[in-house]
Amino acid sequence: MLIGLTQYIIYTFLFNRSIVEVSLKGILLYYFIFDTMLIAAGGYIINDIIDYNTDIINKPQKTYFQNQIPTRYGKMYYYSVLLVGMLLSIYIAIKTNNLPLISLYPLACSILYIYSKKYKSSILAGNIIVSLFVGFVSGIILIAERQVLFSSTIDQWQSEVVQLLIVYIIFSFLVNLIREIIKDIEDIEGDKNNAYLTLPIKYGIDVAKLWATGIAVFAIFVLAVWIYFTNIDLDFRTQVYLILFVAGPLVVILQILTQTTHKRDFSKISTILKWTLLAGLGALILISNSIFT
Repeated sequence: MLIGLTQYIIYTFLFNRSIVEVSLKGILLYYFIFDTMLIAAGGYIINDIIDYNTDIINKPQKTYFQNQIPTRYGKMYYYSVLLVGMLLSIYIAIKTNNLPLISLYPLACSILYIYSKKYKSSILAGNIIVSLFVGFVSGIILIAERQVLFSSTIDQWQSEVVQLLIVYIIFSFLVNLIREIIKDIEDIEGDKNNAYLTLPIKYGIDVAKLWATGIAVFAIFVLAVWIYFTNIDLDFRTQVYLILFVAGPLVVILQILTQTTHKRDFSKISTILKWTLLAGLGALILISNSIFT
C-alpha cells in the first residue's frame, strides 16, 4: 500500500500539476503502480516461503506458509504474481513506446529472489538490497518519465522535481536501511537458529545499534543540508514540517537506541521508521506547492 501511495502522490502532485504530457496517465498509471506492487508482493511471498524456519521463531503469529497455506500453493501464487506482472510490464512498455521498461520487471524480481535465497542472511548486503528496492519505487519513475524530465529544454520545475525525487530516493534508502538493521536485531534469535550471519549476530547488538545510529545521523545531515542549500523556495510551514515530522522521528530513534536493548523498543523503532517514510510523502505534497506556485 505504501508503494502504491508513493507513486500515486508523485504523479498526482509532481507531474499532473505540470503542463507537460507524461508517458503514464489514466489507466496506464494505475497499471504501472499495480505492477510495482506486484514486484514487492512476489518478493514477500518467496521470502516467506524460504524464510519459514526463522519466521516460525521470530514472528510465529505472522507465519502462514506451511502452517495455514501449503508451500506448493504459495509457490503457485508466487509464479502467478510473476506472470501477471510480466505481462502487465510488457503491455505498459508497448503502450508507452518505452521498451526498456520490460527489462526492469524480471531484473527486480530476480534480485529480490536472490536476496531471499542468499543475501538475506549476510552482513549488510541483504539490508542494502532491500533498501535500494525501496528507493527504486521512486527511482523507476525517473526512468519511466526520462523523456519528460531530461529533455533538451529543461524548465525550472523539471530540475526541481528531479532534485526532489533524488533527495527522496536517498532519504527513503537511508531510513529503510536503518529499519533493516533494526529488524535484524529483532530477529536475532531465529536468525541464529537458522545459522544466519547478520550484522548483530557477527558483531553484536551494540555494533548494529551503532550502525543504525550513524545512518540516522547521516540521514538527518542530508535532510538539513538539502533544506539549507536547495533552490526550491520552501515556505516556513514546509520547513517546520520537515524538521518536526521527518527529521524529528529520527532524533527520537537516536534517543531510544542509546537507552534500550529490549525487543519491544526495537519494534517501536521499526514502527516509527514506517511513519517517517509516510511523513516523507506528506513532505512531497507540501513541497509540490512550492514548485508549482
